[in-house]
Amino acid sequence: MRASEPIQLQSGVTLKNRLVFAPISTMEDAPDGKVTKDELSFFAQRTGDVGAIVIASAYVDQEGKSYGNNLSVSHDHYIESLKELPRVIQQNDTKIFLQLYHGGAMAEGQVEHFKPVCVSQTSSRLTEGKEYRELTDSEIEQIILAYKEATLRAMKAGFDGVEIHAANSYLPNQFLMPTWNLREDKWGGPLENRLRFLEVLIDQIKEVVAMNQVKPFALGVRISLEDAFLGTQEERDASFKEALGVLKMLDDKGLDYLHITSSNALEKKEINGQKIELLRLLKRFAEKTPLVGCGNLLQSEEVEEALEFSDLVSACRPFVFTPDWAKKIQQGELIELPSTGIDWQLRQKLNIPRNLWKGIESSPDWYLYKF
Repeated sequence: MRASEPIQLQSGVTLKNRLVFAPISTMEDAPDGKVTKDELSFFAQRTGDVGAIVIASAYVDQEGKSYGNNLSVSHDHYIESLKELPRVIQQNDTKIFLQLYHGGAMAEGQVEHFKPVCVSQTSSRLTEGKEYRELTDSEIEQIILAYKEATLRAMKAGFDGVEIHAANSYLPNQFLMPTWNLREDKWGGPLENRLRFLEVLIDQIKEVVAMNQVKPFALGVRISLEDAFLGTQEERDASFKEALGVLKMLDDKGLDYLHITSSNALEKKEINGQKIELLRLLKRFAEKTPLVGCGNLLQSEEVEEALEFSDLVSACRPFVFTPDWAKKIQQGELIELPSTGIDWQLRQKLNIPRNLWKGIESSPDWYLYKF
């Protein structure tokens, strides 16, 4: 099975198989951004068989925190807490990557009278009645510095790599999307300018890694394929075609991987009147960079089908109720999710954190692939 094959990334990081535990927000970190025992227990039960685990949503700046209880990598005093995650997860050569994010206009902030920053004050995507502060050049440079410092902290904490969260309307995605970015300076306008923030991030993070690494250290990017908030199919199709251009540009950046967000990795897209497998199409634009396919993958045959056109596959939901999902996939076993008995006893047996469990209770069908 291709899922069991190892892969060496450009940085020299080697994954023992093609399976990645995609970022999942457990919402279980302490209010101050430190790792908790419950989160460690959750991942300890799910590591060892999977090639890599990407830890979700570590905010690089206090002003970039967007929601709930998630990890902070915004100051050196978090390094000792962060070290607990590699200690638990790097069992049996499973690698661990830390996803870095800044919420931009979606940030909630931790101080009174907080005003989130935005890419463009005139964007229709901003919440009506809420006050924002449009980023200046110097503030953009400060945020880039925050990502660099966060990367260094991840290295000091023992992680095997970082992933820039440039999807789902977080700050790098806000720079990319024309509905968010209406700037007329070097950071806005044509796609080349809107991509500048992400490209500078990549280049400067790579410099940090080159200057400080004591072992191979990976850099990946999570990217959306379209602006999901657009109203018409024609607009979404145009957004998707622009995302293909983004992939092509990022393919020259020497990244370790490009991690796609998609609701269905096995769907087909219609291009110029012809339907083509999504991952096959994406790989045409990301020829040199390993592509991580993601979206609605559960059974081994689905994973193998996705691996026909992508270099790796990721999933998060299957791991919630099937901690040894990666092992079962590699052995070709049928994945059976619970249909009854979704109760607190099951939660305790599977070490599912309380706040993640609340999310499951509110959307059980999504976690159980019932749609």
